Amino acid sequence: MNLRPLALAALCALSPAVHAVSPIADPDFGSVGWTSLFESGGGSQDEYAVAHARTADGGWVVALELPGGGANNGNGKRIGLFRLDANGQQVSSGFGTFGAVYKDAWLTSVTDMAIDSQGRIVVVGATPGPGGMNDFGVVRFNPDGSDDTSFAGDGGTAFGFDVPGINSDDTPTSVLIDSGDKIVVAGNWWVSGFSSRFGAVRLNVDGAVDDTWGSIDNDQGGRRGSVADFVDGMAAYAQRILRIDQGFYVITGTSAVGNNDTDFAACILGTTGQEFANHLGCKTFAVNLPGPGGSLFDTLGDAVLVNPTTILLVGSSSGSIAATRIKVGIAPGGWAYTQLDRDPAFIGTPNESAPNTFIDDTPHSIGKSAAVAPNGQMLLVGDTTDNSPGLAEAATQPDGTPLPRHGLLLQLNANGQSDASFGYNGKAYFDHPFGNGYSYLTQLQRVSYAGSQPVIIGSSSFSSSSPTDMDGFITRLYDDAIFANGFESQF
Repeated sequence: MNLRPLALAALCALSPAVHAVSPIADPDFGSVGWTSLFESGGGSQDEYAVAHARTADGGWVVALELPGGGANNGNGKRIGLFRLDANGQQVSSGFGTFGAVYKDAWLTSVTDMAIDSQGRIVVVGATPGPGGMNDFGVVRFNPDGSDDTSFAGDGGTAFGFDVPGINSDDTPTSVLIDSGDKIVVAGNWWVSGFSSRFGAVRLNVDGAVDDTWGSIDNDQGGRRGSVADFVDGMAAYAQRILRIDQGFYVITGTSAVGNNDTDFAACILGTTGQEFANHLGCKTFAVNLPGPGGSLFDTLGDAVLVNPTTILLVGSSSGSIAATRIKVGIAPGGWAYTQLDRDPAFIGTPNESAPNTFIDDTPHSIGKSAAVAPNGQMLLVGDTTDNSPGLAEAATQPDGTPLPRHGLLLQLNANGQSDASFGYNGKAYFDHPFGNGYSYLTQLQRVSYAGSQPVIIGSSSFSSSSPTDMDGFITRLYDDAIFANGFESQF
């Protein structure tokens, strides 16, 4: 008998100590505000939340990275898919076994997931390729979680940018569903002796490479994706690909811009996946946080569409969460996008080196994801090791022991300035409840909105005393009304 679900139910029934999280989680979602996700019978293994997507009936599918795949000499990763209804309850039938699917697809990582118009679930991750390198791995499931054998013959396929005599290391980071349910996968390309570049490819519905998309000649009169950089000759690292207005694409990520200097970056691709000549349509956006402990390293964590021509970028700079908003400009005649610029309506925080940029003052933090509410407010999520007085005083175990890592939420108004009515001066911790205290380690991974309520996935330790046995979780927060009614008094 698997006692773990019973243990979870018992823990959730206990009254948590006074803590920043208590007024945030919506108790009507899952079990008093959240649902824990882990492989049944998996013992003390680590399971990490990767991505989530809304289903047509208002429910959710959450993808987890599980250990123990057949790839990489048995040290690979498996896919875990969990199906939940609109209120966060794991479904009991109609999807895998009791609402969960565990799949060994010969992957070395699980990095992103999306759902197409037919309800099919597309998961991407790295898979072993020629010469000990990685390729893009793409796996598709039917809406009930079974293998979709109409995709590449058995439900999965691999793609690499390799050329004869040269094996590239290709690792996917992002997937989107294009028109006609074609699949666009973006990630990173690396060959020994060359700087890392971003790469993207589009697959047809049957899993074959779309030979009408990209810039690389396939030697058969067609194309096989695109490989490029943000700055000529500088290392590029892709994080998220977005489809914008009029069928264009934007790849966002991190670019080297000099020795010991990286910036947020974005690059426009045309409607057929081609890069514009001479890096037209590519730009970097520096944060370069000044002051003691500051550095020139800025790393993008996520990008999200605000509208078809506006993109919110969130990441980290010098151990602080940072965000900026960019606008896509249209060339004369409207036939192509040719420029990216910071959005002047995004005021942010004062920073002479990076105007129109928000920079949080919580140290030792990582910005992971962002979402935009219907009213234009923005929620940034990540995690932090900060235990400074004030915000962190409540983020301890009952005996006063500080927790090593907390989930961190920051809410911005539509103009990019901190929303002081949210939490404690615009920020709040989310430490996953555990027994009479909180999980020893909580990491927030991705956020989206269901109406006016944020839905967040993350991972936390199934322990209040050690960073062991990581499980995934999904939670839904109250809408803004709760924060205008004394939420800060909890600190």
